[in-house]
Amino acid sequence: MEISRTLLTYHSLTIEVETSPGEELMEHMHQTVMGQPGGMQYHHTDLEQKMKSGDENYFMYLRKSGKMLGSGGFCNKPTETAGIAHDSWLIRYFSIKAPIRGLPRKRKSKEDLKDENKRTTVLGRFIQPVFADPAQLREGETRADQPAIVFAIVDQTNLRSMNFSAQMGLETVGSMAAFTFSRLRPRRSNRIETVEENQRANILKQIREFYKEYTLFYSDNIFNNDDYFVIKEGGRMVAGIQVYPVTWKVVDFGNKLTNRAASLFGKIPSLSKRINKDEISFLAFDAIYCEPGYEKLLYELMEGVLERKKHFLAMMMMDLESDLYALFKEKKKLGILHKIQGNSYADIRVRFIHMPDAVKKHFFDRPTYIPTYDNS
Repeated sequence: MEISRTLLTYHSLTIEVETSPGEELMEHMHQTVMGQPGGMQYHHTDLEQKMKSGDENYFMYLRKSGKMLGSGGFCNKPTETAGIAHDSWLIRYFSIKAPIRGLPRKRKSKEDLKDENKRTTVLGRFIQPVFADPAQLREGETRADQPAIVFAIVDQTNLRSMNFSAQMGLETVGSMAAFTFSRLRPRRSNRIETVEENQRANILKQIREFYKEYTLFYSDNIFNNDDYFVIKEGGRMVAGIQVYPVTWKVVDFGNKLTNRAASLFGKIPSLSKRINKDEISFLAFDAIYCEPGYEKLLYELMEGVLERKKHFLAMMMMDLESDLYALFKEKKKLGILHKIQGNSYADIRVRFIHMPDAVKKHFFDRPTYIPTYDNS
């Protein structure tokens, strides 16, 4: 069992840090309902593997007189933007236990947040120093002037998280959509290939070229479990996707129509193995690659991967200003579940730390790469 390190103390409040999730945190997160009223609400079922992925993770425990009030994770994704190498701290698994979390009635405006210290609660001010310098999560000496960012994907309907992120100094640099791709009876494709070890360098070069105009692109998880699938033409990849299996325990699908449809489909023998009103399994699609003119093959690849993995549903997340999102928005071939459920939207929120203005501009002017697996 890992020994926690006390990072900050204020009267009876403490922040403790661990580099791997302990049993207390896992139990807390599995009890936490994700999503917002009016939208899909669910429990994670496969958190441990996800929380242990990555090379540098820190898990914070907020305690009062020893009792855990909440938790949060800082997951470092080292990145280079406009030639500047920097830490990129993805904020995940933030959860404050009731009753200290209140439900705000409106989103705070920039005017409301001009003076953060006056607007935030004691609890907020206590946590702020970690967001101002996440490098202090590391044990030992660190340089205080190193460029870095803290970033999070925040559901636009989650007013509490939106306001908290503003209090922590994050601002919106863009927006993203999450949406499904489904085929109730996916067709097999004989053109789908996995990537051999000796081909990976060339495939990765193509993927990096495809995402060169995006910020926050990182490729560490590509080829995990040998699950990057491609279709080639003339020996060259023209379409590719990385897939990860994800399972949620469903609390509410978010609207009466979807809840009724899930219950109805679950009673049909041919569909009951695919659709369960209490649990949903899907594939997270990441590192999507498509050469211009090969959009039809991308759809063939996605459907063929569903068939190969014995799934009927996948999820994707992408910046609304990206060419990739325009491709899917234009084609409108995402399946019946997308017609029922539609898109959900979130803000891409960033806090800049010792970052030159020219580099900041990149985040506002360019699309952000959104990994579905990390954010689902």
